[in-house]
Amino acid sequence: WSVMSLIMTATPVSMHEIDRFDMNDTAWVIQSHIIAMYLPSVMSGFLVARFGSLNIIRAGLVLLFACLAVAWVDRHLMHYWWALVLLGVGWNFLFLGGTTLLTSSYRQSERFKVQAVNDFVVFSMQGLAALSSGMILLDFGWHYLLLVSLPLLLALMPAVIRGRLLADG
Repeated sequence: WSVMSLIMTATPVSMHEIDRFDMNDTAWVIQSHIIAMYLPSVMSGFLVARFGSLNIIRAGLVLLFACLAVAWVDRHLMHYWWALVLLGVGWNFLFLGGTTLLTSSYRQSERFKVQAVNDFVVFSMQGLAALSSGMILLDFGWHYLLLVSLPLLLALMPAVIRGRLLADG
């Protein structure tokens, strides 16, 4: 949520105010992003069941790294569009894969408490990312905003690797 919120919140400001795209182009990119966030839900439950939560989480991470790479290359309209679509689908895979993994990793009696703690942490970080994205963008620039996202994604790598080791037994 944090990386998605950080980039998504800064994108309209970067596009419209800094790069001078018109509001129609800016709205199109954000609309496409929102569709990319939720449309995969039609299939992502099936994908989690078919390939497993960890593999869907891995796919989500790959998509978010691809988002950062595309966004880094340039700030043309199609770079923004592809970056935000990759961000949306990657977020969907991470969110659904992570939620499925979280709820299946605890006993029934623990699930609601764990979900509550998870939601508190996730939405607190998301709020912090949304509140800080404009400041980071305006004070340090688009590329720095992308660099701030990188450690957040890299922090997930040990958990995914550890999850794989635990799954292998």
